[in-house]
Order: sequence, then structure tokens, then C-alpha cells
Amino acid sequence: MKAALTELHIKDTESIDWKKALSSYLKKTYGSEQWSYFFDESLAKDLNHLRTNANGELAPEALLEQNLKYYAFIEQLNIRLGNNSSQLKLNFTWYDAEYSINATSNTKYTQHTLTFEKSAIIYNIGVIYSQLAQESLTDDYKTSVSAMTKAMSCFTFLSENFFNSPSIDLHAENTQFLANLCHAQAQEMFLLKLVNSTPTAEKQASLISKLAVTTYQLYEQCVAFLKKPEGGVVSYGEPRWNTTLTCKANLYRSIAAHNYSIFLEQQNKMGDAIAFSKQAHVSIVNALPFKAWLKDYIDFDGLKETIDEKTQQLIKDNDYIYHDPIPQTISLESIKAMDAIKPIKWDGITDPYMKSVSDKCNILYKGIVPMAVYEKESIYSEEKASLLRREVEANDTSNLEYDSFMEYTKLPALIVDLEKRYKSGNVNVNENPQVEFMKEQLHSFAKNIQTSSYSDIQEQIKTITTKRKEIIDTLSQLPDSQKENAVKLKSSLIEASKSDEKLLALMKPFMKELNLLKDDNALWSEFNQFESSNTSGPSLLDIDDTKTEKILQKLDEIKKMNESLRTLKDERNHILTELKGKINDDDITSKLIELKKASENEFQELFNNELEKFEPLSSRLEAAIFKQISLINEIKVALDNIFAISGFREKNPDEDNREKGRKEFYDRLEKTTTNFSIFSSDIQKGLHFYDMLLSMSKELLKSSEKTNSSPQDDGFHSTTAPPLPEQPYKPENIPPYTPMVPGGMDYLNNQMNSLNIGEYSTPPTDSQFTSRLYDNSQPPNKDNNGTHSSAPQPPSRNYASHHAPSIPAPPSSRNSTSLLGSVGSYPPQSSQPPAYNDHMDIPQLPPRHFSGTNPSLINKTNEEEEEQELQRNPTAFYDKSPVFDENLYFKYGK
Repeated sequence: MKAALTELHIKDTESIDWKKALSSYLKKTYGSEQWSYFFDESLAKDLNHLRTNANGELAPEALLEQNLKYYAFIEQLNIRLGNNSSQLKLNFTWYDAEYSINATSNTKYTQHTLTFEKSAIIYNIGVIYSQLAQESLTDDYKTSVSAMTKAMSCFTFLSENFFNSPSIDLHAENTQFLANLCHAQAQEMFLLKLVNSTPTAEKQASLISKLAVTTYQLYEQCVAFLKKPEGGVVSYGEPRWNTTLTCKANLYRSIAAHNYSIFLEQQNKMGDAIAFSKQAHVSIVNALPFKAWLKDYIDFDGLKETIDEKTQQLIKDNDYIYHDPIPQTISLESIKAMDAIKPIKWDGITDPYMKSVSDKCNILYKGIVPMAVYEKESIYSEEKASLLRREVEANDTSNLEYDSFMEYTKLPALIVDLEKRYKSGNVNVNENPQVEFMKEQLHSFAKNIQTSSYSDIQEQIKTITTKRKEIIDTLSQLPDSQKENAVKLKSSLIEASKSDEKLLALMKPFMKELNLLKDDNALWSEFNQFESSNTSGPSLLDIDDTKTEKILQKLDEIKKMNESLRTLKDERNHILTELKGKINDDDITSKLIELKKASENEFQELFNNELEKFEPLSSRLEAAIFKQISLINEIKVALDNIFAISGFREKNPDEDNREKGRKEFYDRLEKTTTNFSIFSSDIQKGLHFYDMLLSMSKELLKSSEKTNSSPQDDGFHSTTAPPLPEQPYKPENIPPYTPMVPGGMDYLNNQMNSLNIGEYSTPPTDSQFTSRLYDNSQPPNKDNNGTHSSAPQPPSRNYASHHAPSIPAPPSSRNSTSLLGSVGSYPPQSSQPPAYNDHMDIPQLPPRHFSGTNPSLINKTNEEEEEQELQRNPTAFYDKSPVFDENLYFKYGK
């Protein structure tokens, strides 16, 4: 017996131009200038060529390969476009397969969706698999069964996932019929392989009967689908399909009954065996009228003769030996069905091809990304950015610790100096390297302060007082028409005064030390008071050579640790650079596209898994930071050991007290230098800001005078205000003040009206105020007419968040990161500024009196909290939005 398989036909199509469709879509999406960045012309041409091959005249194996690859490209595109595939504006035209029973087989159908294209391709793939099964039938049943099983999977997938197709071939009921047909034929080939390969089929009678009854049932389903309505034609396929499938249904019903009869005979159930044998005879007889298309494959007459001989033998044995009663009716349902075909999932067929074209699709379709994927990419990018920020901050902190340690100890120079001393023997027991180090530092401190032009604090106070008085005098001359502008300038003056007061407060506790640093004689006289009267002693080498050897050995260890410390710093920076590169190059767009319908938990799990890629680098960076901390501590301990071995720790109580006093004295001078560095850097900003206020005040006064003295015509001002004078020198870290462009009194009014104080403005947010106060690093905001819309604000200062190292850097090297405090108020009417006193008092501006406000309404709890915050952070005031009182500024404007 041979298997006779039903022949299925390929669907035909009309060509399309993928290159044109993709380029048009990208132009519409990204514009005529950017679209080419997302377009790969070569791959678009390859896609056109692939579709042509998939519908060409190739051998089944090559044709199948081309169709599966083309389907993978289409599926990747469909994942990105979803229901928006009509935006490609492509006409996918397909013809129904040419079956003679279908009168409309030459009818073509056109749609714009990728779904129609996909379903037609899947149909053709199923047909090609059935053709491969037919080709390999004569060589290997196993290969044929596998190919037919895959064809069944194709049609099953179509019937379950594609509905309402205009094409008859793709109707769900028709594709389900084709799936059942392929299933029955695969089961048939499996059964015939067993029947043909078994020398004594009677030993496998039970198994054959189970497989045959399943084959009969599957063919019976196909026959039921093709059953002709009265006076009509079958719903799908060729006319001979009904005849062939009816014949096969009866044939395998007969084979099932015949083999089950043999099995019952082996069980000595002769009566039942005779009944099933007779049923086999009836079924084979019913198949004979429909054998026209199958007679070349199956010997129906020989099978009928075998069944008849078996029936006569069973009857004879039963009459003479067994005398079992013969049942009048039997049912094939008593035979347990066995389905040997295990369906393959459609994804199992296409997954290898989806993976093989993934890289090309990511290039070809990189401009086609769903919005939902962009949103998920944004979330993932933020998580990567957070990871990178944490690592950068950790590395920056570690760099700061390294630089501070090196700046404080000057370790390389210290090692060289100590080695030189101990190797040459020029070491005295009473000569302390720590003291020498302090002396070097004090020389540096004194030089920084003595060379600074701001070391005379009293002179800076006089300068500030003079500038304030000049500004107040100028503003007092403004007419009532400029009252609002005067109020705004005075508000800026008040904020600047408060900032200066906090800045000067840095130096109040350290005036004595500042004066010492300005006077070398006084400085060293004070420092030498801590020296011991007994300054001579024997050489350390004359006392104990073993100590020198130990010290030199310790110094070698410190040198190695210092080199390791430097190497660790380079390693940390290298790791961070590598981490940045990997994070920047990381792209999970394709994975997000594949999972775009996943739940939030699945997306988060994906993000967590992807972030694990960076864990090795993060761990290496963390280990390097920890190792650096450990090495720094080891170096400190080693240095202490050197000093202890040298005998510098072996002092009497008086010497210990002197050393403690020296350390306290040095620490105060160090703190003085640190604070002065901040002061000298920030006082420049304050002076520059006062110059800005004075220039604006004078300009406002000049413009007002010219406006009042100039003739007016029809209510229009014809006089323009002169430009502001040139600004004095400004340090690099203070951006230049933008002078007002001459534009007459109207321009100045607009300039001042835009300052928005009191009832004319909404207080800025904390971040806005902090960034504007005394900080001109951002240009003033402008309104729609181009005029400036922000009042001058005091520049930012350093000392709130400054962490100065023990050896202060020059003022020019510091970055201003904090804000100035407040400085008092109006100077007295005396033409000479008041003399400087020990408390560094500056003439104060009048206190604010909020008229019309009941102080009892102020929340005392909030006041206490603010006061506590000021205790912890002197510049906490500048983290809050200013609250202006309208009455205060109108009082100053009277």
C-alpha cells in the first residue's frame, strides 16, 4: 500500500515596491531632511528581491526557505506597525488558488494591511510543506510525516488567528479543513509505514487498529465538510477530493475493523472477531465505488479477498471449536483511538528565521518604532542614567578624597624628603617632620593672604559702605514717577547687604589669625613659642641604627602603597569610562518591540535583567573605591609608625602640651586661610554687583532728568537715555552685566517694570531664587519685546556647601557653589565711613517693618524651625523664595 496525497495549489500575487513604500513612510514621519538616516536602501532592495523569489518558480526546498525568510521580515515589521500598517500605503494583491471547483479562482483581492500579506504567505508555506511531503514520500515516510505535520500547523494557525479574509482560500472554515486534511494524511503515512514495514502485521494488529480508526475519523471529518448540499457543489477544493476522501474513510474503517478482528481472535473472542471481520468486509465494499483515483496506490481487490478469507476462517473455527455467539451490532468506538501526530507550534517553525533576520530588521526598520516602545525605552534610559549617576558620584567623591589626601600630606614630596634625611643621617631626635610640614604650609598660607588685594577687611567694609551710600543717595533723588523702580533697586540692595554680612561673618572669629598671617615676624614668633628649649641632640643614627632601617623599610612600603593608590585612581576612571560606553551603546529596542504587549511586571523584570549587564563594572568600581580607602588608612598608620619609631611620640607631658597647642594653632590658621579664600573670591562678586546697582541708579536718574527737561509733543517722548558707563573689571567667574540698550525713558520704565516686586509679581520658586541670587551665570530673562525681565540679584557664594581641603587653593581656582549672607543697611549721613571695630560691625540698613501685618499671625513654630536651620546652614535662607512686602519698598520710595 502506498499513500496518495491530495495536491494543494500555491496562491499567486502581484509585485509591490517595498523600497518606495518604506522611504515614503519615513519621509512622512521624519521629514525630508532626516528620513535618510533611518533608511537602508540596500536592505529595502533585498526585501523586494526576497518577495519576488518567494513567489517565483523555484524548487520546493528553495521556495520554502525564501517564504519563511520573507515572512520573518513581514512579521518583524508587523510587530512595529501593528494596526497602523495601512500607513505604508501598499496594495497587497493576491489571487485564490486555482481549483477547478472554485468558479472565482482567478478573482484577485487587494488590501492595505500586512495581515492580509501575512496570511497569504502562511497559506503558501503550508502548501509548500505538503508538496515536500509528496516529494519525499517514495524515499522516507518519516520526512514526509514531518513535512505534512508542519503543513497542518500552518493551516491550523491560519484558522485560529485570521478571520474575515476576502480570499476564499483564507476563510477560517477552509483553512481548518486543510489542517484536518493534512493531519489525516500525516496519520495515514505513519500507519502505512507501520503496515508496510512489519513482516507479520498480525503481531501489531491492536496498534494498527488504533491508528487506523484515528485515520478513519480524520477523513470522516473532511468528508463531512465536503458533503454536497442537495443540488449543489462542494464548498471548497476540487470535485475529486470528495470521492477520494470518501474512499479513504471507508478504506481505513475497514482496515481498523479487520485488524481489531485479528486482535480479538488472539484473545479467543471468536464471536466479536467474526462481527468486526464482517464489518471490515462491508466497509471495503463501500470503498470500491470511489477507488478511481486511488486504485494505482492501493490493491482494493486483494484487501477484500484477504478480509473475506479471514471471515470464512473465523466462522469455520467458531462453528467447529468455539461456538461463541456473534453480536448483531458492533461499534468502532470500542477501538481506542491513537493519534500519532503531535502538532508543531507555528512559532517553532518561524523562530529560527525570526532570529536570523533580526539584525537586518533592526537596521531596515530602525525608524519604525511604536510610541509605547519609546515610552518604555525612556523609562529604561532613566534607570541607566540613575545607575551611571550613582557610579559617577561615587567616583567623584573618591577622586576628591584622593586629591584632598594628597594635597594635605603632599605624600610624594614627603616620602622623598624623609628618605633623604634618614639615608643621609641628617636627622635629629628633636626635629619633627610634622612640624616641618606645618612650617611649609604656614609659608604658603601667609603668601596667599599677603599677596591678596582683599586682605584688608576694614578697607573692604569702607568700600562697600561708600558704594551703598552712593546708591541710596542716587535713588533718593528720583522723582515720584520712578518710585516703583526705586523700590525694586532698594530690594536688591537689601538682599546684597544681607549676603555681605554673612560673608564677613566668616572672618569675624579669625581676625587675630588673619593679622598674624599678614605679619611674618608675628606669625613665626607665635609659632616658635611651641618649640622646646632643648633643640639639640645626638643624631638618630648614633643612637640606634635599627630604627633607621625600620623607618626606611616603612618608607618603601609607603612608596608602594602610594603607587598602588595612583594606579587605583587611573583604574577607577578607566572603569567609569568603560561603563559610560557600554551604557551609551546599550539598545534594547528590539526586545521591547517583541514584548510590547507584556505587562508592567514583565517589563520591569526585563529592565532588571538588562541592568545586570553593568553589574560587573559596578562591582569593580566599588572594589577599587574600597581599596583606595583601605590604602589611605594604611598609609596614615604607616606614617604614624614612622613618627613613633623616630621617637617623636616619646615626650614628657610639657612637650605633649606644646605639641597639642601647636596643632590647635595650626588648625586655626588653616581655617582662617580657607575662609579667607572664600571671602576673597566672593567679595569680588559683591563689589561688582554694587557697581551694577549704582550704574542702573545713575542711568535711571539721568533718563528721568532728561525726560523732565525735554519738550514733549503729543505725549510722546523723544529723548533717549544714554547707555550705562563701562563696567569695572570683573573676575572670570562673574559673567559680565549686560548694559541697557539706549531706548529712552519708555525703555527704562519697561526695564524697571519687569522687575516685578510685591504685588506685581509672584515669588519665584526655591530653585529659581537660588540660581538668581547674586549669580549672573544665567542671562536675564526677556519678555516678548526683548527687554530684560529680572531684577539684579546678588551673585552666588561659596561657603554654604564648600568642603575646603586643609591646604586652600587660590581664590581663582574655586567654584562658586553657595550664596552670600546679608549685610546690614543704610550708612549714616556722615561723609566718612565709621571706624572698624573688633566686632566688624557695618552700618546697618533700617530694619524691615511690615506695615499692615500683624506679627502675632506669624507661626512661631516655623520661626523656630528656620532659626534651627540657620544654625545648621548659614545660607539656608537662600534656598527659599523671597517674600517681598509692598509697604516696605513704598516706604523707601517716599
